Amino acid sequence: MPSSPNAQPSVRLTRLQAKNFRSLADVTVSLAPLTVFVGPNASGKSNVLDALRFIRDAMITRLHQAVNQRGGMSALRRWSSKGRPYDVVLAVTLESADWTADYTFTLGSERRGEFRVKREKCAVYHKPKQPDDPVAFAIEEGRWVRRPEPHPSLTKYAMPTDELFLPRSTFLLGVPAFAEVWNALRDMGFYNLYPNAFREPAKPSNPHPLQDDGANLTSTLRALRRPDYIESRKRVVQFLRAAVPGVEDVSVKQVGSYLVAQIHHTAAPTSPDDKREKRRAAFDLAQESDGTLRLLALFTALFQRPTRTLIGIEEPELNVHPGALAVLRDALDLASRESQILVTTHSPELLAEFPPEVFRVVEMVDGATQIGLMAEHQRAAIRDRLFNPGELLVMEGLQREG
Repeated sequence: MPSSPNAQPSVRLTRLQAKNFRSLADVTVSLAPLTVFVGPNASGKSNVLDALRFIRDAMITRLHQAVNQRGGMSALRRWSSKGRPYDVVLAVTLESADWTADYTFTLGSERRGEFRVKREKCAVYHKPKQPDDPVAFAIEEGRWVRRPEPHPSLTKYAMPTDELFLPRSTFLLGVPAFAEVWNALRDMGFYNLYPNAFREPAKPSNPHPLQDDGANLTSTLRALRRPDYIESRKRVVQFLRAAVPGVEDVSVKQVGSYLVAQIHHTAAPTSPDDKREKRRAAFDLAQESDGTLRLLALFTALFQRPTRTLIGIEEPELNVHPGALAVLRDALDLASRESQILVTTHSPELLAEFPPEVFRVVEMVDGATQIGLMAEHQRAAIRDRLFNPGELLVMEGLQREG
């Protein structure tokens, strides 16, 4: 059985709180090194990952871009039957071996679909506790409530109400504590990997990080041939070999100004009397099945280098043969020892051997998403080996505690 609950990525998110973000009316969820969100369609599983993706996007782009990518503030916030717009609140707790941190911000609605940052707070506590803990700032309605002191660069700085301060704090203040929080949040990756995005030859591009749609997959695979990344490349190939019979290797070659990735296959003799050696052939990605390409991209995302703080994957079982899901499950478990892994799924085969502690059951109740641990009686049934999670999902559905 996977050992993920005992794994410890270097920095991980231990808690997410979301209020009025799409269907998340008021949700607080604890996050493990490997967390699997299970629930029916339209229950809000994707909104949990998108809440974290929104935080990531706000760290690496302008805040208004992150809002506009989701259809504007009116589409982002929860609908109010009373006609008064709700404030959107997102908060996370992070932890490393040296510190814990709380970061939160609140967005309020303005006219014509605009927004403003009503509140933003960040507090970092060192381990063991230091006399000057926490290192913190707090801003409300564009005014300082708490600022890192002393810091002359802030005296003349006017806080805009349509931007977050944390991404700017690294450059304005140079405070290592804030830089570590910012780096951890901006280095999260969220993957929807569809083969059409990386099937064809591609021009060389930045190999890291692997883009959310996998468009730079070929460049990432080529970068994994570096001597210091060779173990990561071996993992990608070994897992692909275990999941797809006949796969021997993966390579990347340059043809003119394009990179072409190839998967090498080995074909066994056609009959016991055939004395010929195994035949080998290399096929471009355009010649491979969707399932093979998706597995290659998933394994590359999980074992990319440098590692990512957190990797979120929506329904990794799509296009994958049920017989290969045990291999995918093992890959998720191994990757969770270096990067925090969040997965949404409703595949019984993928769930089958995960321990009950990793599950977060997602339900839609009266138009709002509710998330909780698996019900105790179902956890007991798994611990007593009466059923596995996949069997419970098929028989009665995974049930939420309380």
